[in-house]
Amino acid sequence: MKKYSLLLLLVLITLSINIFPQSIPPKIEMRAAWIATVTNLDWPNSPNGTTEDQKLQLINLLDELKRDGINTIIFQIRTECDALYSSAYDPWSYWLTGSQGTPPYPYYNPLEFAVEEAHNRGMEIHAWFNPYRAVRTVGYYTIAPNHVSVEHPEWVLQISTFKFLNPGLPEVREYIRKVIGDVVSNYDVDGIHFDDYFYPYPPNNMTATSANNALDDAAFAADPRGFTDKNDWRRDNVNLMVQEVYDTIQAVKPFVKFGISPFGIWRHYYPPIVGGGTLSAYDDIFCDAIAWLHDRSIDYLTPQLYWPFGSITDYGSLQPWWADSVFSNERHYYPGHAYYRISVWSNPSEMPNQIRFDRANPKVHGGVFFRAKNFGENPKGVTDTLRNDLYRYISILPQMAWKDIVDPNPPQNLRYERLPNGQAGLAWDLPQTASDGDSASRYVVYRFNYSNVQPADLENSANILNVEGRKYSIPGEPPSPVGPYYFVVASLDRNYNESVMTSVLTVNPPPIPVLAFPGNGEINISNDINLEWYYPELAASYRLQISSDPSFASDTLLDQSGLTDTSLTVTGLEGGTIYYWRVNSTNAGGVSDFSAPFSFTTGYPATTTLVFPFNNTVELPIDSLFYWNLVPAAETYDLILANSVYFSSTSIVIDTTGLTDTTLAYSNLLYNTFYYWKVRAINQYGTGNWSTIFKFKTMLDPSSVANEINSIADDYLLEQNYPNPFNPTTMIRFNLSEAGIVSLKIYNLLGQEVASLINSEFYNSGSYELNFDASNLPSGIYFYRI
Repeated sequence: MKKYSLLLLLVLITLSINIFPQSIPPKIEMRAAWIATVTNLDWPNSPNGTTEDQKLQLINLLDELKRDGINTIIFQIRTECDALYSSAYDPWSYWLTGSQGTPPYPYYNPLEFAVEEAHNRGMEIHAWFNPYRAVRTVGYYTIAPNHVSVEHPEWVLQISTFKFLNPGLPEVREYIRKVIGDVVSNYDVDGIHFDDYFYPYPPNNMTATSANNALDDAAFAADPRGFTDKNDWRRDNVNLMVQEVYDTIQAVKPFVKFGISPFGIWRHYYPPIVGGGTLSAYDDIFCDAIAWLHDRSIDYLTPQLYWPFGSITDYGSLQPWWADSVFSNERHYYPGHAYYRISVWSNPSEMPNQIRFDRANPKVHGGVFFRAKNFGENPKGVTDTLRNDLYRYISILPQMAWKDIVDPNPPQNLRYERLPNGQAGLAWDLPQTASDGDSASRYVVYRFNYSNVQPADLENSANILNVEGRKYSIPGEPPSPVGPYYFVVASLDRNYNESVMTSVLTVNPPPIPVLAFPGNGEINISNDINLEWYYPELAASYRLQISSDPSFASDTLLDQSGLTDTSLTVTGLEGGTIYYWRVNSTNAGGVSDFSAPFSFTTGYPATTTLVFPFNNTVELPIDSLFYWNLVPAAETYDLILANSVYFSSTSIVIDTTGLTDTTLAYSNLLYNTFYYWKVRAINQYGTGNWSTIFKFKTMLDPSSVANEINSIADDYLLEQNYPNPFNPTTMIRFNLSEAGIVSLKIYNLLGQEVASLINSEFYNSGSYELNFDASNLPSGIYFYRI
């Protein structure tokens, strides 16, 4: 058996090498991620966050997914007959505000916000609903008074602590239809999506016990619709709901897509490898996905194929079976992938191999990943593989031929100009209306390093710069600084029909910037140096360099690129020093040469050099003198002394300003303590940088120094102190039979060190005594140790 398993593994590896060579990712491909909101799985991080926190979290999540090549968001907006949007039928979700029925404050509409943010990134957004689930866990939180389980308890079935709407009731189907119609009518969503929660899953499913099986007897008796088998009737209940939702979408906005992600196994032995020992969606949750395909009541199917190659529920067998089933019914097929399981799979290439396997099958149109938050976690480096290999170029979604096949017209008046936000970018005007009355929903921006662009060049995904939801694009820095670059743009309608391309637009590198301030050779420049330059025509960003070397061959102190403003405030430069600076500019067409450098001289004082106490000095008197070197052009000095290297407010011992001399006396420092000090110089042009921090340690308290009382000691001994008890001083004696390094420390009852009487000091052999002053300690029992 072990030999057979090893042989099978070797065969699979060989096949993966032969079938999945490196290739350019396809231009047409659905790449979607589920954003789960129930129990705050993906978003928001908690039900108690502020509006601004929730918005920022969603923005960061969308940015992460966009970087990783995702083009479609499946956003959960109804988890248990609640709403993460302003609903006419359901209360606000507990998972959004921590109180079901309570809207966000300050108010915002998460679905409206998510639609806008997704579209701004050129991404689709599908609103994800749980149609039947009403209460995940009874008693987990307070249910709102307008929740359907409160207003219509007669619609609700309960198994254990789980409540769900009775699919056998026409009133429930009508309620679900209205909920979906409300969202389709009032929000600019691209799709409606259901997951696999229909009738309950085992172990608390309908047929688990006779009591469960009888829950819907009354509904079956009231509306059997000619069925004698209740299980067939249950499947038909779901099928009717799906058909009614599809019809509602078609009546309101026929371009909106409708997809469902059922459990990955339709029925036992379909395909034969799954056998009869697994869960069956058809038999256990009465989910008949093949019926929806036959009825054409969905646009796409996303079975949850959350298993690896080689298991009893083998991805390599299930994926093609579903592909054949969906393809034969002329609908789109996007397998569901278990991104959340990558970390527990033994093969780190499992997920990339599944994607390559999908691409080798022309009946597969992409994939959907559960869950969004896992992308940022980069399990086993798979996100890196997507970003740098499999999804390294942007894709657009496949066209659904049964919806619309009329191409839109191309954008008009493609140009490169300064945009209202001050940045340079591509802009265009709305295309003329197509023959079907449609315009553009999104735009594909293509970039080339050659001017003779042909329509066939648009089929290569490597040429796609971005998909935009707005009539402009900011290309950023080009791949090479040497230009020019060439751009075309095509329109996409809601069904991803693509127009012909615009005329080719040439974008040349921008001119060299002209430096403005400080003027060349200016002196006495103050601390906060605001370097400014003039805007070169159609520049998008800038690179600024500062050096003490006029040739910029060495000593480059600042080299900052990606600047979008024509000025930058620079701090931290050395006072009394000549600096040289220069700027170049970048746009979508390339990079200019650097400007001729300007020089300026800082007028504020140079950094102060400390003299005494020397760094790391020990045994320093508690009364002494600070001394530092004179700084040319300095008018006054600031000095700070602290017992912490961080100079926190609570650690500062001396904070003196306006000193005109280069010395300062100090007194009454603590014995046996580390101190840190620094100085800076000031004049009319500003404040110099702080000096290097010096550290020193004060001497031991003379009263705690051990006095030799006999130069001869026969043994090594620590004697009992006397008097004992004492207040506040006591005498401690010890004998040393040999010379050596001595430490003598005091501890409290918790074993914490409270005093160090001798700290690694050299002593000759002999008998010693010292006086311990405990006036600063609370009364109690203490121990001493040598």
